[in-house]
Amino acid sequence: MKFYPILLGCLIATATAGCYGQTSSKKSTNMLFQKIPKSEYEAAILYYSDKAIQGETVQDVLENSKLLLRQELAKIPDEKVNYQYGFGKWTVGEVLQHIISYERIMTERALIIAGVVTSDFKYQNYTQASTAIGGKSKSKAELVSEFLEVREETIKMFQQFNQAQLRKVGRLDGFKTSVRMICLCISGHQGHHFNVLKNKYRVL
Repeated sequence: MKFYPILLGCLIATATAGCYGQTSSKKSTNMLFQKIPKSEYEAAILYYSDKAIQGETVQDVLENSKLLLRQELAKIPDEKVNYQYGFGKWTVGEVLQHIISYERIMTERALIIAGVVTSDFKYQNYTQASTAIGGKSKSKAELVSEFLEVREETIKMFQQFNQAQLRKVGRLDGFKTSVRMICLCISGHQGHHFNVLKNKYRVL
């Protein structure tokens, strides 16, 4: 795919949010992951995919992740949205905004690899810092609404992929991945940051 270098080439250097560049030492028990052959991915993207919510299919993973999403967001006190656990750390709102932005970026990557989108890219030169922009100015209610809206869009998008598209493999910032592995990354990224909100921010 000739557009990958243009779209994704600079993202590693700018440390964009992604499910790649880190390996995982744990063995995933996710039922969907167990069905995916190693030919569809490289070890460098397993850090988040290994943390995906349980599910046998792509839709199972996304729907189960949505249920957990609702439960966990409901636990966060409204007044804690601007809380930071340390100097220079993101606020709770910025963490949530980061997860939302990450999901938007990765769903576009899935569309690209599936061959559905070949132009008019919205999310190109994102960095870790830029994915959190806006989180400080939004209320918890606004962030929750945006989060759930984005997740519904993600679920509908993955429903439209056929099995051949879900198995299609492409390059994600230099690393090999399939469309269905990106689904696991989205779910695992959510789980990773909710664990951070629980263990470091102590708001869950």
